[in-house]
Amino acid sequence: MPLYITLGGIFLAFFLLALLLLRRLRSRLDPTHRRVRQLMSPSAPAADNIAIHDALRQSDLPAGLEKLLLSLGRIGRSNEKEHSRSRQLLLEAGIQHEMAPVMLMGMRTASLLLFLLGYFLFIHRLIAQPMLMLAAPLAIALFSFRLPDLVLRYRITQRRQEIGESLADALDLLVICMEAGLGLNAALLRVAQELGMRTPVLSQELLQVTQEMRTGLAREKALRNLCERNKVENLRILVGALILADKLGTSVGDTLRAQADSLRTRLRQSAEEQAAKAGIKMLFPLVLFIFPALFIVLLGPGFMSIMKTFSTFAGN
Repeated sequence: MPLYITLGGIFLAFFLLALLLLRRLRSRLDPTHRRVRQLMSPSAPAADNIAIHDALRQSDLPAGLEKLLLSLGRIGRSNEKEHSRSRQLLLEAGIQHEMAPVMLMGMRTASLLLFLLGYFLFIHRLIAQPMLMLAAPLAIALFSFRLPDLVLRYRITQRRQEIGESLADALDLLVICMEAGLGLNAALLRVAQELGMRTPVLSQELLQVTQEMRTGLAREKALRNLCERNKVENLRILVGALILADKLGTSVGDTLRAQADSLRTRLRQSAEEQAAKAGIKMLFPLVLFIFPALFIVLLGPGFMSIMKTFSTFAGN
């Protein structure tokens, strides 16, 4: 009886924790909640919006938690190669905090300690096999240590998807601004301000590009930095075309118009490719889950009748 109570308590605790985390993630990631928060916040002038680079370098974590993660990160200090790799992953995730790699290492260490503590407090006594007692903590340690990296890669994937989906609209706005007589730098700033409510990620990236150009960085370097921070194929093609047009002295407006048509074509082809793959992807759940249940429902009564008939004949 105490074993069932313990398992029930563990299940209830994890269920409540997962429920709280899902509600927290929904309130942070839901577009409606995000738009309401942005509308309720005081609007900043355009000059303040240019300082997005400084805002990206600030941490949203509480001061105490940030100090704790920095202390844990310094304990588990990684080598230079791992540090540069973590820095690149954080840049692709949109995190440019100066101590972000150290804090990431601190998150890995904290996740490792928490998972191992939970294992030895709740699960260790329920395992009786010696091999399983040795393998379980090793598997938990490996999974918990890499859990922050998995979350970070998920954020990178979501960020790339958001940039890829909003790039076509941004390019159309950029073409309109260029045709209205704005220069490329002013057009980038205007597009970034207009996209602030719909696609904050791309808006922040374009604002950072304009800030880098205003601080004296060459346009080519600023655009290449944009590609390095975001490994999006369509964005890389667009930046390459802009740099080439700038070097050759051709019309940037014509280049943007051609890139907009090409981007629409690539997006349509990608959608058609995903639609063509849908049938093959549905084959595995059909074979593994739907067809067996369907066969049991349709053939089960007939099979039971046949077995009953054969058992009657065998009895006679």
